[in-house]
Formats: sequence, structure tokens, C-alpha cells
Amino acid sequence: MTLNVMSLERGGDVLLKHFRKKKHLTQYQVAEILRISVRQYQRIESGESFPRESTIVILEDLFKAPHRVLFAKSVEDVPDFLKCFLP
Repeated sequence: MTLNVMSLERGGDVLLKHFRKKKHLTQYQVAEILRISVRQYQRIESGESFPRESTIVILEDLFKAPHRVLFAKSVEDVPDFLKCFLP
């Protein structure tokens, strides 16, 4: 999967969704890892909700990227020094 600006313009999703898909994980699988409901994970992934600090730590470990990258709305929102973490 190539991450590009066009794929991010259509919705409110945060980059987290692209990281999940790149790892071939379902929302259900990630929710299980986080020990939260699938609906809560969907809210996080869509940008409707922001997770607790403990959940953020697990996501950073799972996807090997800092939260500033995982929760950015677009590639342009990622600072240059963190772009090395983009999928």
C-alpha cells in the first residue's frame, strides 16, 4: 500500500488506518490488542475520539511510529523530522 495525499483527502480518518491496513490487521484485531471495543477503535481511527495514554503507547509499539504520525490527518501534518515513520 502506498500512502499518498489523495488517499487521505476523502475523509476524516487519521493515518492510523493506513498503518493498520499495511500490517494486514482488521479493526477487530487491533481492538482486541488494545482491549477496547471495536466501536471505540473505529472512533479513534476515524478521528472522532482520542485514546488514553496507555492505548497510545500500545499503538506506538504495534505500529512502530510516534503518536504524532499515527494521529495526523494528512501527510502534510507530519513534521519533516517524523516523515521517516510514514508507511
